[in-house]
Amino acid sequence: MVVIVVIVVVVAVGESDDPSHPPSADVKITSCSVDSSTRLPSAGLEIHNHSSKASTYGISVEFVDPKGTRVSEGAGLSLTVAPGQTVRTSAGGMDQVTQKVTCRVTDVNRMAG
Repeated sequence: MVVIVVIVVVVAVGESDDPSHPPSADVKITSCSVDSSTRLPSAGLEIHNHSSKASTYGISVEFVDPKGTRVSEGAGLSLTVAPGQTVRTSAGGMDQVTQKVTCRVTDVNRMAG
């Protein structure tokens, strides 16, 4: 029962985001590449917390080939980003690719802590 209450509280806090600054507006891609030795794609991410509370960010990224087909996906996590703070992190794909990719943020979750 305690676990259910904790989960409900976290979800409620995460959903109370200010619509003028949605979580997706806090994240931008700063780099997108495929490692030549591992063939794994990665995206450099910059997070700027526009909210008024320290927040944890979970970011989903997809890696798309030149034809527009998703060839991999990955995720990034950044804990305790202070209000107004900018941090850098990355999201790595889990699938090897042999061609150039484009990186796209597909989802951003911002949870006030």
